[in-house]
Amino acid sequence: MTSDEHFQEGLLLSKKGLWKEALRAYKESLRINPDSAQTYLNLGFVYYELGFDREAQEAFEMASKLQGRPCVP
Repeated sequence: MTSDEHFQEGLLLSKKGLWKEALRAYKESLRINPDSAQTYLNLGFVYYELGFDREAQEAFEMASKLQGRPCVP
């Protein structure tokens, strides 16, 4: 699967509230394409839903860095 296919899978899983599965999909997407600000942003929301506040903040910070402007979740 491509990075975009994993990203799309993460979106679908997130919409279903399957956070752990979405986390795996987004991480796989980032393994293939580590420069995707949108994937980091979505990953941050998944971490937040799972209660991993530090990881969520780190993902939001990476998204901000990659897109060159602050992310406001």
